[in-house]
Amino acid sequence: MRVLLGWELGLNYGHLARLLPVAERLKSDGHAVLVAVRDMQTAANVLGPRNIPFVQAPYLPQGIALAHRATGYADILLSQGWSDRSTLWGLTQGWLNLYRLFRPDRLILDYSPTAALAAGIADVPMLLIGNGFELPPLTDPLPAFPGFPWADPQKAEKSERLAVFNANAVLRAFQRPPLAALRDVFSLAARLFVTLPELDHYGARSDAHYIGPLFGDLPQTLRIDWPEGEGPRIFACVRPDTSHVQCILGALSLMTARIICVAPGFQNGSLEPLRKSHIHCVPGPVDLTGLLGADLCVSYGAEGTILRFLLAGVPQLMSPWHVEAFMAARRIEASNLGLTIEGTPTVQSVAGMIASLTTDCAVRARKSVPAASASVDRVVEALCLSQSGSERGIQLSRAAGAA
Repeated sequence: MRVLLGWELGLNYGHLARLLPVAERLKSDGHAVLVAVRDMQTAANVLGPRNIPFVQAPYLPQGIALAHRATGYADILLSQGWSDRSTLWGLTQGWLNLYRLFRPDRLILDYSPTAALAAGIADVPMLLIGNGFELPPLTDPLPAFPGFPWADPQKAEKSERLAVFNANAVLRAFQRPPLAALRDVFSLAARLFVTLPELDHYGARSDAHYIGPLFGDLPQTLRIDWPEGEGPRIFACVRPDTSHVQCILGALSLMTARIICVAPGFQNGSLEPLRKSHIHCVPGPVDLTGLLGADLCVSYGAEGTILRFLLAGVPQLMSPWHVEAFMAARRIEASNLGLTIEGTPTVQSVAGMIASLTTDCAVRARKSVPAASASVDRVVEALCLSQSGSERGIQLSRAAGAA
C-alpha cells in the first residue's frame, strides 16, 4: 500500500510528532510512505534522522489578511487561500499534482483542509486526524468559536458561504459536484481525534472517535536533569511572544522551587533573572521523559507539552495567546486540571497561582487523566479499513481545468 501523510496548517513540532510514529509503523510494515510537510526545516530535524521521505506540501506562506478577527473554522480557511478562488485553485492543483506523482492508495491528513478538498476531487480515500479544534463539529454551518464575544455566529456563517462559494468554483473546474456546506469536505472521511474527550475544544462529542494522543519521540532533544534541591519541581516552556511573559519570568525568579525553563528565541540577557542554581534555562526542545514527575507545568499552551504532562498527572498553568490555545485552556480549567493567566496579572499574582497549584492538595487530587490507548494501532487499523473510490484512476489522470 502507498500512503501519503499530509501536514498543511499549524506550526512547530506537534503535527510531525503525531505523524512520525504512524509513518514509522507503516514503513516497518512494508508500506511505501511519503510525508508532505508544511515546514521543511522541521521535517529535516524530525523525519530526516528516521529516514522517512518527505516533500514540501502546497500551502500559502504569507496567508491572506482577514477584514475581521477569525470567528470560526471557515475564517482560518479564508486566511489560508480559500478567500481567493484563483489561489485556492492553485493550492488544490498542487495537491493533485502531488497525488498524481506519488499515486497514493490512502491519505492520512493532519490539519490539511485543502489536501482534503483535493482528495475528494481525486477520489483518494483519506483518514483525518487532529484535535478538537482541527476537526470541528460537522454542523451546517460549522460553529463559531465558543466563548469569544467577537465570534458572532452570523459572521462565521457568512465566512463559510464565501469559502464554499470559492471551493465550488474550484470543483466546477474539475467537473466535480458542488459542496452544500463546508462540512461536506470532511464528512465522508473517517476522523480520529488524537486527544481526550475532556480536552476537546468544543466539548466532548458522542459521535467522535477519541483515540488518545499520538506522541513521536523527537530526535536531537537535550536530556536534562532537575536542579539540586528539595523544593517542588516546575517545568516551564515560554517564548518571547508568550502572553504575560514578563510576569511569568518574574514569578519564576521569585520561586525557591527547582525549575527547568525551556525558553527559545530570547535575546542574550533577557533571561538573566533566572540564572540561579535552582533554575536551568535551555534554548531549545528537551527530552521530557525524565521530567514528567514535575509538580507543575507552566506553558503558553503548546498542545504536545500539555498533553504529555497531563497524562502524567501534572497540573497546568497556561498563558495562551491564540484562540485554539484559549479554547484548550478553558477545557483544562473546566476539568480542574489547571489555571489560566488572563486579564492584567502581576508578578505577585502569577507567583500566587504557581504556589496554589504546587501546594493545593484538592487540585492535585483531581488532576489525574486516564492513560491514552494504543493510538498508532487505531490509526493503522482505520487506514486499512478505508475503501478505495471507484473512479480514483479517472480522477488522477483527468486534465485539470482552470477556476
